[in-house]
Amino acid sequence: MTTSTLATCDHGIVARTKRVIMDRDTYEKKWKLGPFAKKKADLKEQGKLDKYGRVTDSTPTAWKLLFGEPDAATSINKVAEHMKANPEKVVAAPKKEVKEVKAAKEEPEVSEEKAEKKRDKKDKKDKDDKKEKKEKKEKKEKKSKKSKKDSDSDSE
Repeated sequence: MTTSTLATCDHGIVARTKRVIMDRDTYEKKWKLGPFAKKKADLKEQGKLDKYGRVTDSTPTAWKLLFGEPDAATSINKVAEHMKANPEKVVAAPKKEVKEVKAAKEEPEVSEEKAEKKRDKKDKKDKDDKKEKKEKKEKKEKKSKKSKKDSDSDSE
């Protein structure tokens, strides 16, 4: 909208905000104050996670189930049920979940095949592009040689 149109409007959306610039400390900082972020910071301090927050050998099994092992349970409720069932030693996820995980593992193999086909197509396309560029360059060189030859014969 132009400025004159804006001045006459009394309703509607004129712009969508992308960024808000304001003074510091207008609001309290809330970043990294959630329950999981606090727990992660505590585990880092205790040395149960490495300095980047990755799983180590000393990481608690509940944390590994939630964030470390893709084969195991992934929701908080599943982890809680799992931990209550056998608190001393966490056994692999129930058979039903394992089947789902195996099915999920098989899908990436299919997607790997698709990815390989895409790579092959891309390689072929790159080769074709290079070939076309080379042909264009050769044509250009021939034209420049021919025009040079013509200009030399004209000057004589």
